[in-house]
Amino acid sequence: MRTITRGDERARIRASFSRYFTALYTPFRPDGEIDEPALRRNVEITLGLPGVGGLSLNSVHQEFWTLTGDERKRLTDVVLETVNGRKPVIVGVSDPSAKNVVDFARHAQAAGASAIMVWPPYYGIKTAHGIKDFYEYVAGRVNIGMFVYSTTLSELGFYLTPEMVASLLDIETLCGVHSSTMNFASYASMMEKVGDRICVSTSLEEYFLFGKLCFPKITPDFMMGSSRPLLTQSHALPRCGEFVEATLAGDFALASTKLRQIVNIADKVQSRFFAAGYHHVALFKQLSTHLGLVGGPVRPPMSPPMQSDLDECLAIMKEAGLGV
Repeated sequence: MRTITRGDERARIRASFSRYFTALYTPFRPDGEIDEPALRRNVEITLGLPGVGGLSLNSVHQEFWTLTGDERKRLTDVVLETVNGRKPVIVGVSDPSAKNVVDFARHAQAAGASAIMVWPPYYGIKTAHGIKDFYEYVAGRVNIGMFVYSTTLSELGFYLTPEMVASLLDIETLCGVHSSTMNFASYASMMEKVGDRICVSTSLEEYFLFGKLCFPKITPDFMMGSSRPLLTQSHALPRCGEFVEATLAGDFALASTKLRQIVNIADKVQSRFFAAGYHHVALFKQLSTHLGLVGGPVRPPMSPPMQSDLDECLAIMKEAGLGV
């Protein structure tokens, strides 16, 4: 196992990660088991989408909390085998147990992950000191670049503040923080506090463009855990691909035009659920099938989307030229 130092891993990720690291959806068979051929198909289709520079695995979108530990590892193996090094993959290893986080992280590294994502603990009393102890425990037992997750969405129930992230900067393998606060001031605060030392990433185009305009020297070239490329574009209408290429080229006028198109769709089919504090994974999973992805059922304790919500969103997407 190679030795990682703070400088080389942070520099590697900043230099090599680019464009969208897009979420995946886990296809299940009617009996509730993971549909591995369909999962491989979803990987191939997602890799080929406009603007996609990598994959984000075992995020909220992948229903990781409904999987057993062995299933999470098998899913990681299948995805990384299918990707086969063509693009980088960030693997989520979050779990209420720190020992399980370490186990998943070691497995992800052995399977070929490019980095890991570790949420802060999401049960029990949480303090700044306890959060720091948790991340130091994990980092002291693995040898792979690590991202942490800062969100105000109520489904996680804990906000990793810029000050807390700054307190983690002595961790050699800490390479970035995913900022999902839905607030420009909070995003800017995180960028100002730690953005010159680790990557401050986002999943949303409006924050990415804001970062490139206001913090051009330190805003990374990638978005992490993005799902809009699965819901607001197609190969015929590559809105997300055109947005990210325009932004990286410094063509902010074109990027703004594409951003408006993307957000106009996303506000109607997705962002309203984020505003309520959660990801409507069952709905988003079904909507993604317009790209040829295999959606299918969700696992308990998830519930299928209401037919009225599905019909409404499908009509919005059809009106936007997305053949559903």
